[in-house]
This record gives sequence, structure tokens and C-alpha cells, in this order.
Amino acid sequence: MPTVVKMKAHLKSKNSSWCFKKKTKNLYFDNPLGFVFQNKKGTTLVFRGKKTFFKDMNLFEVKKKKLKKFFLVGYLSYEFDMPKISTDYQAIFNIYSDTRTKLKKPKKNFIQKSYLEKTTTDTKFIKSVETMKKLISRGDIYQINLTREFTFNSHKNSYELFLDYFKCQPVEYGSYIEFHDHTILSGSMELFLQKYKKKIITKPIKGTSKNSKADLNNLKTDIKEKAENLMIVDLMRNDLSTVCKPGSVTVDSLFKIKKYSTLTQLESTISGNLRHNVSLYKIFKNTMPPGSVTGTPKKKAEEIISQVEKHQRGPYCGAVGYIDPKDNFCFSVGIRLSKINKQRKSFYTGAGIVWDSKPKKENLETHLKAKAFQNTLSNL
Repeated sequence: MPTVVKMKAHLKSKNSSWCFKKKTKNLYFDNPLGFVFQNKKGTTLVFRGKKTFFKDMNLFEVKKKKLKKFFLVGYLSYEFDMPKISTDYQAIFNIYSDTRTKLKKPKKNFIQKSYLEKTTTDTKFIKSVETMKKLISRGDIYQINLTREFTFNSHKNSYELFLDYFKCQPVEYGSYIEFHDHTILSGSMELFLQKYKKKIITKPIKGTSKNSKADLNNLKTDIKEKAENLMIVDLMRNDLSTVCKPGSVTVDSLFKIKKYSTLTQLESTISGNLRHNVSLYKIFKNTMPPGSVTGTPKKKAEEIISQVEKHQRGPYCGAVGYIDPKDNFCFSVGIRLSKINKQRKSFYTGAGIVWDSKPKKENLETHLKAKAFQNTLSNL
């Protein structure tokens, strides 16, 4: 039976975005009672020393019947509810009785610099972008998100690495979660879904630039970046409409400028009122994976991604966050994310491709998105 004693989690925000009532910038969880995960075989619950397998129940059904009083903290993989794709976890969550006010900070140690190593060369990524542009030009898709993997060999404590990463680039949805066999840490600035009572909100991010004055001015007027954002707004509006009351889905804002330490992004906001008795499973089945990290049309983009990318995304481009005992939840898009286990330490970035994308520029964008994490590894 896997040990669960030391599996802590820290959801950290620069502006209280993780908290429904905006009361705190930090949500801490420690000493879990167990964990629950779903894969293509079924759902496995390890709870208070007992292991139970449910062949015909999804994770959310197990939560409803067995875990009503608890917080679930974890993620849904990009591959959630994709039975044809084999992945360790379609979803995995630790089970906690409550939140905590603080966690013990790791000791600071001087650690030798380390660097991100490309598992996909720049040349291969550029060629993939060129291939996507051909598919777009013939009408197979209109937009697609291509991603790449880096590896690294930092000897920092993983929690220390997360805190340094957040310090390097404070974001709305920083997350650090230890599981029984791996750890994830993310510097996400993108809200996938937040549900509080009957209200649901999403804030897709599409459109990226450097922080120079000229680049910022270009981002504000760039037709390509705005078109890319608008495509995903339409996609997410459509996804929400399948679980919301008719006529309740609205676009609340478009193209909001969001500036961070290493880059600037465009954010839009869509919200709606959920239908009566819509289940958590249906909400995520109808909206996963997040629109901003797939493309349009969504199903065709997913199909192409599975053929082109050599790595499994897993928590990267999935949904990272928590569900409270009242079934309110908050999930970020799992971007700017690192997955760490005994065999491998990975970090991922990506870029949205449209008809007028410039392949070399999209390649540079993936490096720009990795800059804050690389600066953290370099102790800058």
C-alpha cells in the first residue's frame, strides 16, 4: 500500500484567485487520508488504509458516494475520458479533511545551476508548425496548440523549486501537489473552470508577447493574436453552453492585457449559470480538455495532436485544482507545468498555431514561456 503521510499540496496565487471569497492567497493541504484515481480500467480508491476498485464508476461518482465531506486536490489529465489513449492517470486526487493555514517551508540551500534540455529540437518543432499550417490551409482545422517537452536535472527540493518559481514569476494559479508516485508544480496564469454554487467561469488565455513597449503595443492591435483568442472564446462558449442554462452564457470581457515578469498575455472571460442537477462528471466530460490547449474544431485538433506529439501530456494541458465538500471547484489550465518522478523531470510549453503563424516565431514563443522556469533553475 503506497504511503500517503507526506503528500502535501499548496495552491498559491498573487491575488487570491484560488479562493472563492478572495480571503487568502494561499491554500495549503497536508496529511491526506488517501487518494483516488481513474484510468481506463476504472477508479481506484485508497482511503484510510483500505484499497477499493470500482470498475463501473468514474471518479466523480466515487466522490459523490464515498467522499462527500472531503477536499479533493489534484488534476484531470489532458487525456481525461479518452479511452483509446493509454495513460497512467486520467485523473488523480489526494483526499484531505480540511485546508491548513501554513506549511513548513523547506530549508534554503545553495544548489548548482541547471538547465532545460530539449527533447524536441527546434528544427522538429518548426517543421511541426509548418505541417499544421498546411492542415489549416486545406481546411482540416482552424487553430491548434502544439506542445513540447524539456527535461532538467535540478537537485533542489521540489517544493523549494516551486516557491522559487512563483517568486520569479507570480501568477494567479500557482500549484504544487505531491502524489504517492510523482509531483507536479505549475506556474499557470490561466483559469480553466471555477464553479461556485450555480455560477461557472472560464478565462482562456491566447495571445503572447514580450514585455517591451513595442511588443505590448503590437499585442494590443495584432490581428493574428486576437483572432487566435477569439477562436478559443467561441470554443469555450460553446462548451459551457452544453452544461449551462440556455441563454445564460455570456462573454464578459475580451483581450484583457495581463503582464507578468517575463511575458504578457491576452485573457478573455466567459461565464454562465449551470443547469439544474448537472453532474461534475458531465461538466468535465463536456469541457475537457481545455479549449486553449487543443484547437478548433476541437475533436479534430485532439486527433491530430495525438498523432503528431510524441509525449503524453498528462497533467500538462489538463485541469489542476481542487473540489470542496460542497462541490464548488477551481481548476487552472495545467500550463507552465513540471512533472517530477524518480525516473524523469519534465517541463512543458506550447504555442497556438493559426493560418498566418510564423513557424520560427512560434518556436521562440515556446522558449519565452519557459523563461521563468529556466531563470528559476539558473538561480537568477
